[in-house]
Amino acid sequence: MERYLGISSVCFGQTALGLPLSVRVSRQGQVEAAGGDADLYATSVQLARPVVSVEIRTRDTAAAESLVLAQKADLSWQIGPTEGGSNARQAVLSGAVLVGIEVACEQNAPAVATLRFVAEAPEGLCDPFSCQEVS
Repeated sequence: MERYLGISSVCFGQTALGLPLSVRVSRQGQVEAAGGDADLYATSVQLARPVVSVEIRTRDTAAAESLVLAQKADLSWQIGPTEGGSNARQAVLSGAVLVGIEVACEQNAPAVATLRFVAEAPEGLCDPFSCQEVS
C-alpha cells in the first residue's frame, strides 16, 4: 500500500473546503438473505444498493458553516502523489448529500469542522464513488 503525501483540495459542488485535515471513506452494504418457506437456512445472499459514507475534517469552518444540511452535489478531493513517485489521485463521490455538520472549538487549538456525506448507488447499478490517477 502506497502512502500518499496529503490532501491538496476538497470541493463540495462549487464550495471549496480549504485546509483539509482528513478524508474517511466507508462503503457499506446490507445483507439480504433469501430462502423459501420450506428452507431451514438462507439459500442465497444479496447486497442491497451500496451506500458510501464520507467524513471530511477541515479547519475551514466558515465554508463548512455556509453549507446546508440535505444539500446535494458532487464531492471531490485530490490526494497528492506518493513518496514513491506515483501520480496524484482525484476522488469523486457523485450525488453526495450533506447529512451532518459539527464544529469543535477547543482551548488553545484551531477550530475543526467535521462534515458527513452519504451517497447511494442509483438503482444499484453503479458505485457513486470513483477514484483515478491524475497527471
